Amino acid sequence: MKRGQIWISAVLYMALGVVALTIILAAGVPMVQKMKDKNSVTQTKNVFLLLDQNIRGVVNEGPGARRYISPLQLSAGEFYVTPDRLIWNMTTKAKLLEPGVVINEGAVEMRNYETFLEDEFVMNLQLNYVDIAVLQLSSEFSNPFVGVYSMSIEHTGEYQDSKPIVKISMTG
Repeated sequence: MKRGQIWISAVLYMALGVVALTIILAAGVPMVQKMKDKNSVTQTKNVFLLLDQNIRGVVNEGPGARRYISPLQLSAGEFYVTPDRLIWNMTTKAKLLEPGVVINEGAVEMRNYETFLEDEFVMNLQLNYVDIAVLQLSSEFSNPFVGVYSMSIEHTGEYQDSKPIVKISMTG
């Protein structure tokens, strides 16, 4: 009889341990993911500040000015180069900013949009060059960019609508 009670106690303790572990993981994993997403936004914001500094430097120095950024690491989200903006979007469950509010840090504009799914957001970072330069993408790859690249930023010496054309080359 005692032997059966020992086994029942052992099974109950193991079940209690499994339940406790499940509760801890259920609470901990989303928190870790939110911290990871917040870290990705911070790293990307720093990359955007570096990109802005280099693009403005090339524009101010004039024709022939060139900068290299390597490695350009885009570990999360999607990076886009358009004629007037650099854009980065990342889908997250973390409400990193209040949706609809624009926060400016230097030249970086940060926004958070709600998606049609509950508790899902799109974090958006942008650098706007509409009044400064025309960005021209020259790459064997196309938008969106995800991963590790080398980037070249070059003032071509050409102008469009009185704005310099800045060639952005992305290589793998």
